[in-house]
Amino acid sequence: MKTPAALALCLSLLAGLIACDKDDNMGTLIVNVRDNTKVEELNIYTEGGSLIYTNTEYLYQNDPRLSIPLNPGNYRISTYGYSDCTFQIQAGHTTRIAYDQHGNGVVTYD
Repeated sequence: MKTPAALALCLSLLAGLIACDKDDNMGTLIVNVRDNTKVEELNIYTEGGSLIYTNTEYLYQNDPRLSIPLNPGNYRISTYGYSDCTFQIQAGHTTRIAYDQHGNGVVTYD
């Protein structure tokens, strides 16, 4: 009797893991830098100042957009040559930052 119960428990746990494939508790940040702009470094900091994301590769070679999944909260983005910009991530939503010709980040929320 224990074997069928254990098998059923394992199958239900496996089904739960498969169903949790997408994390709805995350939000998405999309960074868009205007055409022909070279961004060599991008850093994201928590509200408390801890560095949580960095990208030092040559960014935006083919596509000026970068999509980053983040936990909900308040953040600051720092890119060399642009003004720092603060933004908020909400679970299941998208935050967009588009840099204008003056280097200012314009934040919009979906």
